[in-house]
Amino acid sequence: MDQNFDIQAYMTRGVERVVSDAIKATVKNPKESAFMLRFAAASRSASKRRADAEKNGEHIPPFLIASITSKCNLHCAGCYSRCNHATVDAEPVAQLTDEEWLRIFSEADDLGVSFILLAGGEPMLRRDIIEAAGERQSILFPIFTNGTFIDDKYLALFDRCRNLIPIMSIEGNQEVTDARHGKGSMAA
Repeated sequence: MDQNFDIQAYMTRGVERVVSDAIKATVKNPKESAFMLRFAAASRSASKRRADAEKNGEHIPPFLIASITSKCNLHCAGCYSRCNHATVDAEPVAQLTDEEWLRIFSEADDLGVSFILLAGGEPMLRRDIIEAAGERQSILFPIFTNGTFIDDKYLALFDRCRNLIPIMSIEGNQEVTDARHGKGSMAA
C-alpha cells in the first residue's frame, strides 16, 4: 500500500465527485438543481472545517452510517443486522431518542460531516428521526430502506426535503426480491 495515501483527501474528493455528478444530473429539474447548488456550497464549507480540524490533529470523516433502529418488519436472507442479532422480533431496547439523534445530526453538521446514511433495521419506522434529518439541509441523508413504509406523507417529505434520499433494496424482479425479502414484500 502507498505510504503517502491520504484517506481524508480521498474521501473528500469522493464527496465532491458525488456532488458534482448530482448537479449535472439535476440540471433539468430547477427545484433539484437549486437544492444541489446550496448543498455544494455547504459541502465545500464542510470540507474546509474538516481540513482545519485535520491540521489540528482531529480526523473528521465526511460521512457516517447511523443505524437509527433495530426494528424491522422483514426477515431478509443475509441481513447483516439480523445476522449479528442487532435486529430481533421484539421491541427495541435502549434506542437513542429523537432528541439524541437530532443532537448527533447537529454535532455532525458542526464538525463538517456531509453525508449520513440512515440504516436500521428499517429506518422508515422512525419517521420522527427522518423528519428531523430533513431539517439538516447541509447534510445528505441516504436512507437504506426496504420501501414498505413509503406512503404519501413520506413522498411529500422527500419532495420538500431534497436532502432525504431513499435507497430502495430491490434485488430484481418480484420473484427474486420476494425470495430474499419474503413473499409479497415487493408488492407491499
